[in-house]
Amino acid sequence: MAWFADLSPCDYFGEFKGIRAIGWLEEGHAFVLGKVDRAVYDKFREFCRDPWTPATLGAMGGVYGCTFCQYEPIIGWQNLFVPGRGVIYACPALITHYMNAHSYAPPQEFCDAVMACPPMRSMDYLKAILANGGRELAA
Repeated sequence: MAWFADLSPCDYFGEFKGIRAIGWLEEGHAFVLGKVDRAVYDKFREFCRDPWTPATLGAMGGVYGCTFCQYEPIIGWQNLFVPGRGVIYACPALITHYMNAHSYAPPQEFCDAVMACPPMRSMDYLKAILANGGRELAA
């Protein structure tokens, strides 16, 4: 998996503008530790059940594992997109593992976006993606 600092532009998916990285953690790079509101964690877990993947990206990414686990690292392959205010946050689905097992605390603005996000795959979700610069993603 690639490493990106939280809130930095995320070019992992190509040249889509307005995508910000969240939770692209990798051993050797510091990250913020802290407690995350359980409601944020639970809602994000719900997103992971049936995440929306832009058709323009297909199955991009591949399998990746948690580099912080000493034994039997958790494996992930999904990426999630959360519309914010004028941005779209992109993060690996392993973010829930990072929060639970490694005390990762994502930025508050991302947590606010998660709580405001409509259910994935709903028409309101697609409208929020489009309204926040995701036309290229949803094409």
